[in-house]
Amino acid sequence: MDLPCPGLPGYSPLKRLALPALLCAALLLAAPAAQAQSQQPECMERHPTPAALASMFDVAQRADETLEALDDVDVVIIARGGQDLSRYGLRHSHLAFAVREDDGSWRAVHLLNHCKSPESSLFHEGLSNFIGETGTHTDLRVGVPAPAVRAALKAMLTAPGIQAKALHEPRYSVVAYPFSVEYQNSNQWVLEVLAAAMAQSRDGTLLVRRAQVQAWLKEQHYQPSSLHIGVGKRLGARFFSANAATTDHPASERISGDYSVVTVESVFDFLQQRKALAQELSVAHVPVAGMAAPKP
Repeated sequence: MDLPCPGLPGYSPLKRLALPALLCAALLLAAPAAQAQSQQPECMERHPTPAALASMFDVAQRADETLEALDDVDVVIIARGGQDLSRYGLRHSHLAFAVREDDGSWRAVHLLNHCKSPESSLFHEGLSNFIGETGTHTDLRVGVPAPAVRAALKAMLTAPGIQAKALHEPRYSVVAYPFSVEYQNSNQWVLEVLAAAMAQSRDGTLLVRRAQVQAWLKEQHYQPSSLHIGVGKRLGARFFSANAATTDHPASERISGDYSVVTVESVFDFLQQRKALAQELSVAHVPVAGMAAPKP
């Protein structure tokens, strides 16, 4: 559920280099061959229009101003568009943490896979890079966790970030099963880090393995979204897409085509049900004439 090529492969929460989205493709083309071996057309050089770039930076500025206006808040969750999931009734596709750093700037921490490859990395980058061209067609959805959860998250997401890194699985599948440790997608990493922070903030429980976090989520009645994927799309994903494995799902889901997946909406719903959100906000997008939303 990620936009292709939003940053340079190898970004991590400990290595931050703010790069304009305009440079993304050129840097990817210069990356080591091992990282680009599964290069898809989406990874080839492309140049956003000046209007799209202006929109991206304008939305990033609005987001920064919105976050700055929050009193005593240094961690939020933030969702943007990306892959078109409107056929499932979903508006946002990709979730990240936004963290206020020691210099006062807000930066996104999130999981991305490289150009539809089966591998992912944790990225740490500026809000404009995170937003990208989705700022032209999708509002940002911002969730402010409860104070105790924010405190736990800040400790987990601040260098060296050992706990958050321990909950990262590099084997990527866009439709990863929420209760399996075989694969992980972007929203699933955010959910699992949130769950670890919630457990720790409530009774001091320390969850450092994905299996522990998933057991806790089951106990807390987390409900993933169910996305129906038709036979044609399933066969296409099986043979032509390296980042859409379904072997981790129960046989019943593989037969029916109704796949349980961690989505932005399911994460927000879970936080609301557990009373772990103090506030929700929205940052408006800036439409650009003649630019349509991405196709699935």
